[in-house]
Amino acid sequence: MNHLPPNEQPLKMNFIEITPDNVNDFKSKKIEALPNLKTGTTTVACTIKDGVVMATDNRATMGSYVANKNAKKLHRIQDYLWMTIAGGVADAIYLIDLLKAETEIYNLKNEKPIGVGQSAKLLQNILYNKKGFFQVGHLLGGVTDSEGPKVYNLGGYGSILEDDYASVGSGSVFAMGILETEWKKDLTLEEGMNICTRAVRSAIIRDMASGNGIDLVAIQKGKPPVEKRYEISAQDLIELNLKNKDKK
Repeated sequence: MNHLPPNEQPLKMNFIEITPDNVNDFKSKKIEALPNLKTGTTTVACTIKDGVVMATDNRATMGSYVANKNAKKLHRIQDYLWMTIAGGVADAIYLIDLLKAETEIYNLKNEKPIGVGQSAKLLQNILYNKKGFFQVGHLLGGVTDSEGPKVYNLGGYGSILEDDYASVGSGSVFAMGILETEWKKDLTLEEGMNICTRAVRSAIIRDMASGNGIDLVAIQKGKPPVEKRYEISAQDLIELNLKNKDKK
């Protein structure tokens, strides 16, 4: 039987350090897990007349460190179906790719587009099956002829909530103030885009983990999606704060 030499380097596997106690045996001991760094973001969505508007900020964080200033948090699943991401980036991107593939397969096999509600239920089943394995929060929004405009809020443990407007992320408490006071039924495209942009901007002003710009998409029945990108610099926020003070 082969044995490891006494001076062999320790082998690390899944936070357990295995070291040769002698040439005939192993001794294992627990080591500290990697630090769990908090992430932050702001994502919003709301229904409008015959459509949905969704918006996100562009900052990715690792604790108090700004890891990326150009993070893409708004993703196309189908032309009529989009999703935002919050939480762990790796988990979120995996689920984006999985949902893209599953909805495309459904559309090809059934020769008709999968519904927004069906897509939300599919994602809920994936999340619930793993019960918290995926550290994510998603907003799924879209519009079909049979359903009309739909917005779903999906949590990492498999929760699913349908609403006319929603926000997920560390900046959601600030964004919801705009959505609560200004959303109304049958908003126009311009009104919906304005409200979602302002909701994310309000979070960027107050939430340190949100910032650096805004991505927005408007999805309307029978029309191609409208995508926009707004750059927000530190100077823009300073001037905006000064302008608000002058108004008081």
